[in-house]
Amino acid sequence: AEIISTIFSNSPGNSFYNLLKHALLIPIVFTTVSVIPNIERAKTFFKFYLGAALFTVIIYLVYAYKYYIFNLYSVEQSGPSLFQYPITASEITIFTVLFFFAFLVNEKGSFKNRILLFLGFSVSLLALFSTYKRTGWMGAAFGILIILILKKQWKILIPLVVLVLVVLFLQNNISEVSVYDITNNELNKSLEFKTDGRVNNILLEDNLFYVSDFEKGIKIYQGSSLINSIILPSPVVSFNKLINNKYLAQLVDTRFVVLNKEANNLEEEREIASPGFTTDYKIYKNDLYVLDSDSGLTIFNLADSLLAPKRFNKLEQAIKFYIDSNYVVFFSPPKKILVYNNLFERVVDYENQSNIDFIFYLDGKIFISDKNGLGLFTINNKKFIETDRKSELRSLNNWTFSQNHLFASSLGGYLYEFNYPVGDKLEIKMQNQIGYGAKSLVYSNNKIYTTFIKRSRLLSIFDPYLPSNSVRFKLWEAGWKIFLNNPIIGVGDIDLQNLYKEYKNYYDKEIQGHMHNNFIHVLVTLGLFGFIAVVYLFYKVFIIQLKIYKETLGQKFVSSYSLGALASFCAFVVAGLTEMNFGDHEIITLVWFTLGLNIALFKLSNKNKEIYTEQIHDHI
Repeated sequence: AEIISTIFSNSPGNSFYNLLKHALLIPIVFTTVSVIPNIERAKTFFKFYLGAALFTVIIYLVYAYKYYIFNLYSVEQSGPSLFQYPITASEITIFTVLFFFAFLVNEKGSFKNRILLFLGFSVSLLALFSTYKRTGWMGAAFGILIILILKKQWKILIPLVVLVLVVLFLQNNISEVSVYDITNNELNKSLEFKTDGRVNNILLEDNLFYVSDFEKGIKIYQGSSLINSIILPSPVVSFNKLINNKYLAQLVDTRFVVLNKEANNLEEEREIASPGFTTDYKIYKNDLYVLDSDSGLTIFNLADSLLAPKRFNKLEQAIKFYIDSNYVVFFSPPKKILVYNNLFERVVDYENQSNIDFIFYLDGKIFISDKNGLGLFTINNKKFIETDRKSELRSLNNWTFSQNHLFASSLGGYLYEFNYPVGDKLEIKMQNQIGYGAKSLVYSNNKIYTTFIKRSRLLSIFDPYLPSNSVRFKLWEAGWKIFLNNPIIGVGDIDLQNLYKEYKNYYDKEIQGHMHNNFIHVLVTLGLFGFIAVVYLFYKVFIIQLKIYKETLGQKFVSSYSLGALASFCAFVVAGLTEMNFGDHEIITLVWFTLGLNIALFKLSNKNKEIYTEQIHDHI
């Protein structure tokens, strides 16, 4: 199927390159079988693999702990990227988890060995959770289910299923607005109310709250009373006042909608979309500045839709920026800050000594939050000059400046007010613990308004509005259209980025080179012919591993290994429903290695049985 699709592909070179990568990995199965002379050598290989895997997950847990204490999970929605991308790390860790679990359930060893197996299983499972990737979680859960069913462990399986259902039932999402009065540098909560969606930010106007409530649209509150709700074409991320009766809503799909207010209703007037993947925006002098990490800065005139937008694209993949009459300041992870003047001439190119977590810019002062705390810098003679640092101030991710008051909140739940104007020192005027990392901050007339969102990671599996979920739905929708246009042999095993651009909505910005699903990806690249071939391949691998398990029942080590290998393959297939792991070489290498080792153990155990039978026969 790969060869035929490559011959007829519009990009035969790209397709042949990927074909070759797949073909060169398949011999891992035969190499593994051929180089193992006996079961003891097979055990050595497996123990070396499992020991190395356990060593790496322990290292991963150390970094995950740092992520946890700095509350970075809530910001990144992912575990640390250490050896691999977190999603790849999660799928690799699945194999470790399931092998430890298979030996724990199936192997009859000493109490000491069972304790060691339990510890290995627990540590690897904790590392899997620490990746914060649902693809890995689902794959591991299915693999554990397979093991328990094959072992007929109903006393474990039934309570476990009940426990999972109870945990899911008890999960909840939180979306709330809190208002604090500021008296003598102390906070007193005067109002709190919850929303049905996920409140991202607040706009204050007169005595009304305009709440960006994501999938529930824009909600207008008076106090805690809901006055009106306005649903837009896509979930709302933020909402801003322009001039006169005009407003600007940012949608989660990175579109911007200009709205005109009539009474309490908002009517759509204009839609704006930048060319790339939007990460930040600012409204300045009635212009909309939109920053795309992949295509730079685009400036739209909000007063005249006929004026062509301006573009500045040499920004080194910046993801955040600030603008005033003197400078435009860009943050380009992990360490760079670029400063331009108002003519868009670069005046400073600064690289921090360590990775930058967050930045904020105000009146020529730059606040940099990194592992060494909060640093205050000033721009002088085209250089950054550090004038102060407070090591105890960490992870200040939200800032707001209004009515000559400067506030910041941390991921650890602290709210600070700094003296303004800011001199050469960081002077804290107020510090309070509010108990959560605020999503956004707004200050007005001695009141501070905060929003807070807490989303259950488990419930997010079923959340169609979660960006990572919605991106997959869009990829699958486009993939199905591509397949219908190339149904028999597909488009070839190529990178699908350029092709996807032809089929996606114009405002869909996240471009992927694969379909985030093994089966849809194969339908697109290899057509129906290739799809049947891959499904048959998966079926045959499953049958071979199931047969090996059934025929080695009761055999020490061999049976436990075959159970783990079978469960790992099943987990790989399930994880492939939301990820293209069939094309991930780190993962498919593990699939072929574990299959080859399973076949080798099966052959060696049969050979030993034959030798034993002959010895018995000769003795008789």
